[in-house]
Amino acid sequence: MELSDSQPTFEARPAGPLGEGWSVHVFWASKKPGIITGFATQYEALNWIKLKSANWLADKIMNDPNF
Repeated sequence: MELSDSQPTFEARPAGPLGEGWSVHVFWASKKPGIITGFATQYEALNWIKLKSANWLADKIMNDPNF
């Protein structure tokens, strides 16, 4: 899989070793990876990826002049 800066990949991962919830990791081709936290379950993190990641990306592009 090839990464691009305009189309990152998203992956749900456990937030910590003691079951502290879940996070979404954002991987870019040439930018520092990002982490979105605050998901109680894997389902919530995966659902965010499915339903909200596209809008998150659009907002990021629109609001960051250095993007």
